[in-house]
Amino acid sequence: MKLTIGNKIILALGIASLVIPAYAEESTNQPPAALTSQQFVTDAAVGGMKEVFLSGMALQASTNSDVKRFAERMIKDHSAANKKLMKIAENEGLNFPPTNTFSADDPNWSNPLISNPDSVKGAQELTMTTLPDLADYQDVKRLQSVAGDQFDQMYLNDMVTDHTQAVNEFETASQSLSDPDLKKFAGRILPTLQKHSSMAQELNDKYNSPPGTNTTTQASPM
Repeated sequence: MKLTIGNKIILALGIASLVIPAYAEESTNQPPAALTSQQFVTDAAVGGMKEVFLSGMALQASTNSDVKRFAERMIKDHSAANKKLMKIAENEGLNFPPTNTFSADDPNWSNPLISNPDSVKGAQELTMTTLPDLADYQDVKRLQSVAGDQFDQMYLNDMVTDHTQAVNEFETASQSLSDPDLKKFAGRILPTLQKHSSMAQELNDKYNSPPGTNTTTQASPM
């Protein structure tokens, strides 16, 4: 049978309809992109700065001696780790986030996604510049609006979530990064993060237990 031009087009479209969905399904099952050296530096640095910033808030806002001691440990360890990371990034020619991240003069605070995130939905958000680390800034914003026991509970909950994510990324980095110095850094810092994670979980269990289930008493104000 001789095919006309119209029939050829229809046949081609029919073949495409069979091939394209199969290709689309295959592409959605591709493994996630490997962690790059630059992405690790950015994630680790911003994460460390956030822990230092939130823990500085905890020293001012909390009256719980357990929380204060934990916050002091976070500031000490994360500041030291970021100092080492910055040196490696400079040696490797990688970008390091601004050291005033999360501070009062950080320009990201003027972004409307931070000040009023619930009002920006759907297509409206697509018209705006994407803000890196939006969730981290919103965590800080929420903690700035509370005090007392509520602050302690939210701070500890954030510490659990953040350190769980950090441990996962540092484990990946320690195994798969191509940069030997960053890979060694990740392996050396990982045990510290794992310790932080267990400390945060222990305090979170102690002070965020459901009402009536926590038999411990809150530490006396300092």
